[in-house]
Amino acid sequence: TSPEAAVEMVRQQKAAGYDFLKLHPGLTKEKFAAIVKTARQVNIPFAGHVSFDVGIDRAIEAGYASIDHMDGFVESLVPGIEKMNEQQTGLFGMYLPDLVDESRIEGLMKNLRDKNIWVVPTQALAERWFTPDKDAKSFSQEPEMAYIKKEQLKAWITNNENLTNNPKYQADQVNRFIRLRRKLISECNKNGVGLLLGSDAPQVFNAPGFSIHHELAYLVGAGLTPYQALRTGTVNTGIFLNHSDWGTIKKGNISDLLLLSANPLTDIANTKKIEGVMLGLQWLSKEFIAETLKKIQSTK
Repeated sequence: TSPEAAVEMVRQQKAAGYDFLKLHPGLTKEKFAAIVKTARQVNIPFAGHVSFDVGIDRAIEAGYASIDHMDGFVESLVPGIEKMNEQQTGLFGMYLPDLVDESRIEGLMKNLRDKNIWVVPTQALAERWFTPDKDAKSFSQEPEMAYIKKEQLKAWITNNENLTNNPKYQADQVNRFIRLRRKLISECNKNGVGLLLGSDAPQVFNAPGFSIHHELAYLVGAGLTPYQALRTGTVNTGIFLNHSDWGTIKKGNISDLLLLSANPLTDIANTKKIEGVMLGLQWLSKEFIAETLKKIQSTK
């Protein structure tokens, strides 16, 4: 599409009543500039991917509401990245860890914080889609995959195998990439860059619902305390969306709650020990949830 078509799309989405624009990969500098200018004119925030041609510096300066998947972060740490193409870098800079200058992390964090740009790491993508430490067959046999349609699961297996069978894919390099992403999450947390909880589900071996528990564990694995990880999906979402009645337990607040049988502050895995869910004024018991999951499984 042309920049003019992109401008029209922004105006249409605003007129349709959407709260955010989700930017996807593949935007040129010209289309990105047109989208940003129009979004400011019609007052609609934008979030999502950072296109390779746009780059993180231009994205930060434009004022994303949130950057998802830490897209563009790794690339921004590589001197001379402007001389490379997207095929050389791999997904989210997967093939770049050995070229990274980690002294650049401090500047990246300062720019994100100064512009008040939030980050949705979706580390589950790296830990479950990209990882060389567990193969597609093992992921496909996890219990939550019973809730994924067979054709979808088959597509995920193919996607994963295509990635790992690529001649450019090197297990040690990808593990260094995953560790670098963990460090970037930790640095966001240490430097006051707001973090939000998300897993990009349904995505390769990330089943909706279940994947959020994985993501919480990955955040803790990156150096956050269980309390800090829980904030990314409670208090922080309320702050980000300007809803002071979300994410905390207080008289008059929205009563969306999980009742657990064990303390997640001592072990983040305890978020999976759910006794029931309070959804507004509706109580969903442990038994109701189990019965509903059973029905869902029978349709897959």
